[in-house]
Amino acid sequence: MKRLLPVFAVVLALGLAACTPSTKPAPSPSDIAQGFDTCAAPSTDTMTQWWASSPYSSIGIYVGGANMGCAQPNLTATWVTTVTDQGWALLPIWVGPQASCTTLSGTTTMSSDAFIALVQGYTEGTAAADRMTALGFPWLAPVYYDLEAYPQNSACTAAAQSFMNGWTYALNTRGYLAGMYSSLCSGILDQLAGLPTAKYVLNAIWIAAWNNTPNIFGFGTGSCALSDDYWAFQQRVHQFKGGHNETWGNVTVNIDSDAVDGPTYTLQP
Repeated sequence: MKRLLPVFAVVLALGLAACTPSTKPAPSPSDIAQGFDTCAAPSTDTMTQWWASSPYSSIGIYVGGANMGCAQPNLTATWVTTVTDQGWALLPIWVGPQASCTTLSGTTTMSSDAFIALVQGYTEGTAAADRMTALGFPWLAPVYYDLEAYPQNSACTAAAQSFMNGWTYALNTRGYLAGMYSSLCSGILDQLAGLPTAKYVLNAIWIAAWNNTPNIFGFGTGSCALSDDYWAFQQRVHQFKGGHNETWGNVTVNIDSDAVDGPTYTLQP
């Protein structure tokens, strides 16, 4: 029991930070770490080449979930150890049930009933924690839930908010940080709207907004406004460019580009 107390103190502090207005200045894009995510974890040889020649220091990797789109033949506990030893920071991603109103075909979806969605979120968080443990990720490593864009309506929004409550509770109970990747204009704004009543607040958000600018803050205008005041204490990742090919060290990979100012798993100080 004594070992759990520091973990709960950290995750509680990060949850409260999401609701606490920030007074610190926003970092400039040039000061933000560059990262990428890709469907299948590259080989360790590719990771070696990219570490030596690319501007990237972090990678998003899909660790599981019913809707994960790629096989992961390279992703093992040994792979995690090898690439973190190289210096890489990792952002694990879980792709489970999507919103009940999703327009994506052929996907597993969550219930539109908020209570059932809460239980489903807890179940997914537990499964993700099991997978993280099997891959050798220690306590306080983050897991980002991939909730793709969806058309908003009241039932769908309430279910998504409830689902992420269950997800966060399950992961925090197991000692992991709970994050969520989603479109700025659907999942992110729904979680923001749910903050006043949320019992378990996401520790980090991964904003999908393809503006080709590696900013972390500055989403405060227009119909999809996200105030700089929330998830402000190194709790944000921004996917600013969608799928495209890049070549480094004579190795080409199809990637999304990210600005990373949120929690990662790394061996670097």
